[in-house]
Amino acid sequence: MKKRVLAAFMAVMMIGTILTGCGSGGNDSAGSGSGEQSQSSESTDDAAQSSEDSSAAEADAAADSGETAEIVFAYMTQNNIPEAADLQRIEDLINAYTVEKINTKVDLVLFSNADYMNQVNLMLASGEQIDIFQAYGTSHLPYIQDGTALDITGYLDNELKETKETIYDGFLKPTTVDGKVYGILNMGSNYVPGGFTYRSDIAEELGIDMSKVSSPQDLEEVFATVKEAYPDMIVIDPNRANALFETYLGKIACIDPLGGDITSAFSGVAYQDDPTVVNMFETQDFIDLCNLTHSWYEKGYFASDAATTTATTAELLMSGNCFGTFCGLGNPKIAAQYTTNYGHSFDNVQISESLVWAGSNNAWMVNSSCKNPSAACKFMNLLYTDAYLDNLLVYGEEGVDYVLNEEGFAVAPEGYTDLNSVAYTDNMNYYFWGNKWITYPVPGGLNAEEAEKQMALNYAGKLSNYYGFLFDFSDLQAEYTACQNIANEYKKALWVGAVDVEQTLGELNERLYAAGMDKLIESKQTQFDEWLSQQ
Repeated sequence: MKKRVLAAFMAVMMIGTILTGCGSGGNDSAGSGSGEQSQSSESTDDAAQSSEDSSAAEADAAADSGETAEIVFAYMTQNNIPEAADLQRIEDLINAYTVEKINTKVDLVLFSNADYMNQVNLMLASGEQIDIFQAYGTSHLPYIQDGTALDITGYLDNELKETKETIYDGFLKPTTVDGKVYGILNMGSNYVPGGFTYRSDIAEELGIDMSKVSSPQDLEEVFATVKEAYPDMIVIDPNRANALFETYLGKIACIDPLGGDITSAFSGVAYQDDPTVVNMFETQDFIDLCNLTHSWYEKGYFASDAATTTATTAELLMSGNCFGTFCGLGNPKIAAQYTTNYGHSFDNVQISESLVWAGSNNAWMVNSSCKNPSAACKFMNLLYTDAYLDNLLVYGEEGVDYVLNEEGFAVAPEGYTDLNSVAYTDNMNYYFWGNKWITYPVPGGLNAEEAEKQMALNYAGKLSNYYGFLFDFSDLQAEYTACQNIANEYKKALWVGAVDVEQTLGELNERLYAAGMDKLIESKQTQFDEWLSQQ
């Protein structure tokens, strides 16, 4: 357990309790890897690096002279984009704090989750100022390869010292190339057992003993009982069928996608006990799982339109006509939040242990063209260690956008129906930047005792034997893109079992090999062998 983050967390909880008398979200889905990733072992050009270091040194010297630095922080929201005046209000509050704390002003640039990477890439390409950004849902390697990401190694023991002391063990490995650190992952859940969240009122009504469930196969009898009693009910939410594949392949079969998406790892995977890179779609584990979901589809546990429906998980669960959804249990009280949000009684059952495998997306980075990299790193440090700043970004202004109830939970102020209806909130993204352990909980979330226990599990989270391996497919970009597009055509239909398994996998593999999957696997094996030899 890291003492610094424990102290920060306890301070958050104490402040919540103390401030309750002074004034009158989102589910953590951060998992163990998502999105095929690329990684590089190539060094940055020496001349360019020298120039970059020189510019950074000059900028840092100017900042050290006492002049207030100005940086641009680009972040994202799943909530509504606030009015300009309200975003400015939050920015002013942040600057009143950061100028005194680190002598830095921050310009907030906020995009929706859906638009974030497109907008960030446009800003980077145009030369518009952007100092801190995230490779949201995508590989951070291209930003390292093209020199966009700043080497922050020299700042780790000074500006980022508190962050370095706070983050999970081994947390810098996925952002390290040739011994240099280029970013920091957001501290979401590092302990995510696989789970199934279900309608507990229905299970109780039908006399289903969920304590007997400890694997995906154990759910077969549960689903059959529900379907018999409610023939028109959607038994399994199709939107998160991929979570079942992530759980089974990555945490039960213990397959590591080696920088890829475990649910559709077209560039090759490796088992924990065998460092041979193989085609996942030809493994018996993948075939067996596809056969399982296909049998569920044929029995009507998935809806007939499961592969094409546009109904969201929230809509299905709120309707009352969906029994449950596969999920990660990084938030052990996700069912309690569902109960509050969707108007029905929910509970969780765990179906696997946790395993964190090699991943290479979602790193926060400092732009190498940043004029004040020291100031940017100081602000990044606050994102991971400063509860006041974190909660300003997540919930907005206390007393205006949220209040703390008597239990220290963040709730909507009087006159608002919920946190999503206030002028400024980013509560659905509470774990997307920095450190989720310093964010106020919401009702149904973890109290101090529960959070301390869960935090300990996260710091002790089991890592894959191959955690930190970085796959670079830059020399095979055409093959990579072609295989990615092909896999995307098939993945959801396979996840929900809507197609014949043998025929579909035969067709999928034939197309993948024709597109160059064998070259990707061969390249990954070569890089993987080299990485293993250095461990």
